[in-house]
Amino acid sequence: MTQRSTVPDVSVVVITYDDAPRLPRAVRSVLSQTLKNLEVIIVDDCSGDDTPAVVAALAREDPRVRCIRLPANSGGCGAPRNAGMDAAAAPYVMFLDSDDELPRHACKSLLLEAEATGADFVMGTVERVDEGTGNTTLWYPRLFAERRVVHGVRAEPELLFNCLATNKLYRRAFLEATGIRFPTGIHHEDIVWSTELFCHSKLFAVVPWPVYRWLLAAAPATTSISSRRHELENVRQRIAAAELTDRVLAATGSLDLKEDKDFRFLSHDLRLYLGDLPRRDPGWIAAFADIVVPYVDTLEPAAVRRSSRAERVCVQLLREGRHEEAAVAAVELGGRWVPPRAVTGHGARVFWGETVPATERGREELDVTESHLGEQPLASALLRHELADLEASGDRIRLRLRTYDPGRVLDGRAPTARLRIGGRKRTIAALPAEPVPAVPRGGPASGPAAPYGGPASEPAAPHGEPAPAGSAPDGSAPDGTREWEVTLDLSALDWPEDAVKPQSVELSLAEGGRSCSRPVLAFPDLSFTSTGTLSAGRLVLEASADVPFRLTARRIGPAPRRGRLARAAELWRDLPLRLATPRNLGRFYRLAAALTPVDRRLAVFESAEGGAYTGNPRYVYEELRRRDAPIRVVWSHTGDTAHFPRDAVLVRRNTFRHAWFLARARYWVDSHNLPYCYRKRRATRYLQTWHGQVFKKMGLNDPRLRAQPAMARRYAEAVARWDVLLTPGPDFRRDFGDASGFTGEALHAGYPRTDVLVRHDEPEQRERARRTREFFEVPEGRRVILYAPTYRDERRFSGESIRLDPQVLAAELGRDWVILVRAHPFDRFTVPDPLGHLVRDASSYPEVNDLMLASDVLVTDYSSIMFDYACLGRPILYYADDYEHYATDRRGVCFDLERLAPGPLLRNPGELVAALNRLDTVTERYGERYADFRARWCALDDGRAARAVVDAFFPEAPRSPEVPRLPEAAR
Repeated sequence: MTQRSTVPDVSVVVITYDDAPRLPRAVRSVLSQTLKNLEVIIVDDCSGDDTPAVVAALAREDPRVRCIRLPANSGGCGAPRNAGMDAAAAPYVMFLDSDDELPRHACKSLLLEAEATGADFVMGTVERVDEGTGNTTLWYPRLFAERRVVHGVRAEPELLFNCLATNKLYRRAFLEATGIRFPTGIHHEDIVWSTELFCHSKLFAVVPWPVYRWLLAAAPATTSISSRRHELENVRQRIAAAELTDRVLAATGSLDLKEDKDFRFLSHDLRLYLGDLPRRDPGWIAAFADIVVPYVDTLEPAAVRRSSRAERVCVQLLREGRHEEAAVAAVELGGRWVPPRAVTGHGARVFWGETVPATERGREELDVTESHLGEQPLASALLRHELADLEASGDRIRLRLRTYDPGRVLDGRAPTARLRIGGRKRTIAALPAEPVPAVPRGGPASGPAAPYGGPASEPAAPHGEPAPAGSAPDGSAPDGTREWEVTLDLSALDWPEDAVKPQSVELSLAEGGRSCSRPVLAFPDLSFTSTGTLSAGRLVLEASADVPFRLTARRIGPAPRRGRLARAAELWRDLPLRLATPRNLGRFYRLAAALTPVDRRLAVFESAEGGAYTGNPRYVYEELRRRDAPIRVVWSHTGDTAHFPRDAVLVRRNTFRHAWFLARARYWVDSHNLPYCYRKRRATRYLQTWHGQVFKKMGLNDPRLRAQPAMARRYAEAVARWDVLLTPGPDFRRDFGDASGFTGEALHAGYPRTDVLVRHDEPEQRERARRTREFFEVPEGRRVILYAPTYRDERRFSGESIRLDPQVLAAELGRDWVILVRAHPFDRFTVPDPLGHLVRDASSYPEVNDLMLASDVLVTDYSSIMFDYACLGRPILYYADDYEHYATDRRGVCFDLERLAPGPLLRNPGELVAALNRLDTVTERYGERYADFRARWCALDDGRAARAVVDAFFPEAPRSPEVPRLPEAAR
């Protein structure tokens, strides 16, 4: 940076028009920069408010502030920015709008990067801040994910999406040499400016930190240009800017970038307006189409093919004058894939709407065959739920919902329906939805039953067959639609005090343990308010036009006074939960242990820290039941008890009752670690079954634990409680014993949970596999891939462990496979729409053994499931595109997977597809290594582990008859 204080390092041009209240905030965000040697040039576009006085005051406060006032309002941002650029004294210049601000280190960090790289300009991340809610999001974060120098935009044409002028620091000599100026007389000049900038620059830099704060005012006095999308003139200006951009490409010899620029127009500029179509009336949409379609028809066909199917459908419907249908289609642009109300089949192709398109172009653009509407299972069925009618009267609200099922996934089903109100992390209400006789869409409808302009004529059924007359046995209309009614009783609605934001509304359909939840869409002219009286005061429920439908509630007035007895009863009811802290539970446990003898026939079992009925404890328990052992088993749980046996004795984990059972139990059987606050009695025997073999370093070998002595000490004390450690083989005893510090008795019996895998050919296990495939609706003849990766330590619940891209696999695997995705409990996964025909989310399925039995091949990375799956003898493929990083990360691994794995390590989707297509060859190639892997880690897994564990650990249990060991060939 220059050391001369007389010449500023950076000139920041702040443009303003009639924005006196917010201008000081913007200017002070510049004056408070960590880079002090700068100047602020305020360009007043001939404001009519108090802006001149505010500017004068700011100039008196700080000599670094200068002002330029234009003689007449220019009507845009181009002229004031050009004036500020001409007045700049620094070698670098930035632009700031008066309703936004700069992060504190923006100028210095960008300047340092510019000087270090010699770049023509440097651009960085933009924070979008909602001033009403405080929520902050990043604008196109993928563009700024990595710090880098780019040698011309042709190296990364996606950067054309960065069409802002304000998130960049420019070298003024570069701007002067190229003569780049903002166009005047039009809006959206940033688009033209940025495109010309990219066309001229041979070297620019990208930084990943925030350099600009785009503030979205809660209630702006005047709407910004970018937010005036409801004005048709704004649309005309956007098209004018796009046409001017095309001329820039031609003038700079950059027509090779036109496809990328056109793709940006379709995916960014046009998409902004298409997403608003559900809120526009048919007349506005017709005028919009007249403005937009002629320009869209000049775009490169390759760019059109790259845009999303939803965008292509919307544009084609506009092109054909089907304006109301375009609004229906545009709902999809808001997030999840939303299907049409109806489709029409013709041969092997499926088209949007109720008739086969008349032209080849229409057939190409309206083809929705790739959505596989009729091949979806219930869990990912592409259903469209619309609010057909609403009546609000006092404290009761009646909703009538209409479900469109273009793929006819619900045919022959009678699912239960519930309306869910709430966000992703909590449910405010879940109310039953009662089915009502559906009205064919060509028939009458009560109330405003026709969102976005009304129902269309009677459609043909999918695949070109005429819709049958009459009503279906399941109550649906002949076209597959169903209707439901839900009543909200505000007087009974327990709406949390802190749920002040609009809450989503979803309809969930469930059958046989499977369920499908999708948002409810609302018609644009909806608006209502309803008030009910609760014990906690008055609840006002409100809704207005929104897609998807959302509800907002607020409480007014004081809560009715409750009597002393009612308050005392509530306190008494909640007292055990309030008192159940680890310290209090530990004290209670010690008191119970001191006052009561050990019950020699009582055992407490726990798996997955109370989260499931699974793992080694489950199969030990079932062996005790088979023998009718005189031992009373109590299972601990964390709340979800749906999958425990109906006659099992259950206790909630981390409660005083749980502590009472632990204090009196003769046996503890656990797969992870019981709460640290309980010190085992000498008369109690603790069997630690653990929950997998060792690949990644853990316990005391985990560097993170070694770096925290207090945690390491607590862990060692917890391990010291174990009396017996169940081991599946000698390597586990060595590796895990070293990692845990365990020095006690090892029970070399194998893992009980693998018994069913070793005996996978028995009729009982075959039936389990059949039921699992049936649950996930795997079509006959399809093979099943179980994809079960482990989590990444520093990125829990980020979804980053799901390294495979299902969309890539969908194009390559065709109809031969179904993928069951089993995300780790520390991560998350959602089936992308509309890939339900290929992918199923098996993350919450209660028993992983069933998934293994139902599968034909395992795809994993570093999960310990590899050791269990080897008991099946079926192929194992490793999708390990980050193996080098994972193996050398902070935690590290215990052995070289590349050298010992019983299957290939694959680094990209192409390699995985190739391996799946030649699975027999891969199996043969890795046969010897597979055998060595099983001999090393699965030698004791012989199908009799549960019997061996019960015989060794529970002397009260009747002895089991000798069961022959399966021969190696059978295993």
